[in-house]
Amino acid sequence: MHYAIVARFLAMITFTVTASMGFPFIWAVADGTRDVRAFLLSGAIGMALAAALAAAGRGARRGDMGAREAIACVSLAWIAASFVGCLPYIFDGTIPSFTDAYFEAMSGFTTTGASVIPVLEPIPRGILMWRATTHWLGGMGIVVLVIAMLPLLGGNMTYLFKAESPGPSLEKVSPRITDMAMTLWKIYVGFTIAGVALLMAGEMDFYNAIAHSFAAVSTGGFSTHTASVAHYDSAYIDYVLLFLMFACGANFTLHLAALRARSLKPYKEPEFLFYTGVVVTATVLICARLLWEGEYASFWDALRFSSFQVVSVITTTGFITADYAKWPYFTQLVLLAIMMIGGCAGSTAGAIKCVRFQIVIKAAFGELKRLVHPKAVVVVRQGDKTVSPQMVSSASCFIAVYFMIWGLSALLVSLTGNDIVTSISAVSATLSNVGPGLADVGPVENFADQAPLAKWVYTFDMLCGRLEIYTLLALFTRGLWRR
Repeated sequence: MHYAIVARFLAMITFTVTASMGFPFIWAVADGTRDVRAFLLSGAIGMALAAALAAAGRGARRGDMGAREAIACVSLAWIAASFVGCLPYIFDGTIPSFTDAYFEAMSGFTTTGASVIPVLEPIPRGILMWRATTHWLGGMGIVVLVIAMLPLLGGNMTYLFKAESPGPSLEKVSPRITDMAMTLWKIYVGFTIAGVALLMAGEMDFYNAIAHSFAAVSTGGFSTHTASVAHYDSAYIDYVLLFLMFACGANFTLHLAALRARSLKPYKEPEFLFYTGVVVTATVLICARLLWEGEYASFWDALRFSSFQVVSVITTTGFITADYAKWPYFTQLVLLAIMMIGGCAGSTAGAIKCVRFQIVIKAAFGELKRLVHPKAVVVVRQGDKTVSPQMVSSASCFIAVYFMIWGLSALLVSLTGNDIVTSISAVSATLSNVGPGLADVGPVENFADQAPLAKWVYTFDMLCGRLEIYTLLALFTRGLWRR
């Protein structure tokens, strides 16, 4: 392990996060609110920490970045970013507890959207914009941003990109990794700008349009209102945000391919079709059940609210337009199921990812075929590509480890006095980076009253989900830290 290169990289991450406080600082200065001092203190500490890490990494050499260094860099980057990111909450007094402030910051950077703030309206606009900014930075990935803008580490940065990028990929990562990272960020910024423009065409002012566009394209879910998107009660805003969430829950390389080809053909890719199929199926099931139970008198209202919540949950955004905890139990179970499926690989969404479910389902049917025809040669395919046995094993192991962590976390959380529905849904919501769950952490509730132990379990789960489990768990292996 080359510790100097890790320190140098963390210095870049810390500097980037601290510098990004400048954007919400503008709102604080414009309003003349108490958060001006909070951002100044946070910025000073962040820059001092960045300088100390840069000094520790002075001996780093080009080419020191290997697989072990990349794993350490990526995992520690999110931990360091959340530490710096929690400082404005503490200094402003919005969240005086370090545990709660760190929880809020980790929830922001991992685009989870779980919050410990009961009422948002009294909070200064600068702090609320900082919450939205942490989402936006974490959506495409802080590490990918640094790769795109600060290619100063030298060596092969493919390791960093692979360690950060969500989901397995059947494609080879481009050797021109900096160009690829920059292109992905350009598409991300494009969606953000389009979101701001479309929301301003509705009932949102410039400030709220930015905050909600940041949250939608990052599939994060932090709103500037306690009632979330339900505050606006606007079908237009609902459908704009639905479009942004759905688009950013898809693989960004598909958007790139479609732009280059000027065609919709790239969207015929199997994982995207599976993702779309799950969204349509879940929407139909929930909409039909809501109409059957008489929750909504109008078909269009049932379709609007069911489709929004389905897309919000499967993309792990967590925006709310209705209290689905009051919906029939069947609809809640459907939402809980798609919460674990998540979006596509290479998207800003969390959870297990559609492609892994596809691979495992196809492998399971292959095993059934082999049982009936022992001499048959069974090949798992994803579109026109052959899925290697190694990838089948990787997808299966990931799902197994995911549910092992899910079960252990739920047991730990239940020790703090939570009921079974709260424990299971809270862990599902944080491990899948969704945000709201059911019962005591439902859509109109928050995580403020959860015990400190539970909050640290959720914090670990949020980071574990964002880093796709293995990258974080590797930190706890002795082999990673040996020289």
